[in-house]
Amino acid sequence: MTAVLTEQQTVARIREARYIAATGPRGAASFVWGDFVTEPGTTVHGAPGRWAPLPEGRPGLQVEARAEEGIHLGGRLVDGTAVLHAHEADGPAVARFPGGAEGVLFSYDRSQFALQVWNPEAAVERGFAGIAAYDVDGSWIVEAVVTPVDDGRTVMIPHHRDPRPIPVPVIADVAFEREGVVHHLAATQGPDAGELSVHFTDVTSGGESSGSGRTVRIPAGAATAVIDFNLAGLLPCSFSPAWNCPLPPAENRLPIPVRAGERQVVDARGNPIG
Repeated sequence: MTAVLTEQQTVARIREARYIAATGPRGAASFVWGDFVTEPGTTVHGAPGRWAPLPEGRPGLQVEARAEEGIHLGGRLVDGTAVLHAHEADGPAVARFPGGAEGVLFSYDRSQFALQVWNPEAAVERGFAGIAAYDVDGSWIVEAVVTPVDDGRTVMIPHHRDPRPIPVPVIADVAFEREGVVHHLAATQGPDAGELSVHFTDVTSGGESSGSGRTVRIPAGAATAVIDFNLAGLLPCSFSPAWNCPLPPAENRLPIPVRAGERQVVDARGNPIG
């Protein structure tokens, strides 16, 4: 009984932290939109002004706006042109927009920059009230065998805003047993060097749980790992359509219902939103 209570308390704390993080200024539910700016005069959903790349590939974007559009950079109202920098050391790196929204830059390679728009009020406007989750179930804490994959195998992974799949290297095969049946999942590189991501869908996906699937993470380099499916988390695109998150590959569709972990982003009445 004590172990169950400890697991329930641990999961409850993690779920509370997930909710707080999702609704923060840079939380998953606060992401309004993001677009790469490659041409002068580009408009970005949720942001006033017209945006353009800086000459010679300099790290930043130029904005052109009238005073009534309400863009502030470095505490100054933009009336004409100004530069939003990629790094604070070079100048203002956060643009303030009306209604509590902010704009910051994102880049994969420092050659092209996207304007990302964030606003915690966006979550309220979408009706976000919480993250529905299954009750904690100790049977969904499983030991998995992790086998490195070094034969160049890939899985085809689509993205939320771009359904065209791209090949992603498989780092390890993850095998676990459930009710006498061994299930295999492909693990790919996680956001941190020391962990692997296991994105999956299951029989509940698109019904009881989000159709975009869920994810668990395991340590990189381990021969075995304990997977707590009670900590399975929704992908960012469940919180906002602005996210272009990678979706689970077809190989990671489990033929069983995983009734553990987060289920759906919901409104105040408990109805799924998104």
